[in-house]
Amino acid sequence: MGIRTAVDQNPLLAFGLLFIAGWAVFVGSHIISVMGSITGGDWVGRHGLGGLMGLLVLAIFLGIVIAAFGALSEPEPAPNEWPPE
Repeated sequence: MGIRTAVDQNPLLAFGLLFIAGWAVFVGSHIISVMGSITGGDWVGRHGLGGLMGLLVLAIFLGIVIAAFGALSEPEPAPNEWPPE
């Protein structure tokens, strides 16, 4: 269970989710490289606090993408029967 199962079940969606995750990491690295100092400085334009908020939003988004990819890699979408036989 994992990437192979996800690709076998729905390859287009699996590659789309992997692309989105890669895009989020790329944008996060760009934010880190251009954000200014977190303390002090000018609060107009690209500043450190705005960069941290952007990274927080991207981290939450990346967590949702990873959770969706994990759900896609499950072999069966239905839960086990209850009561068990």
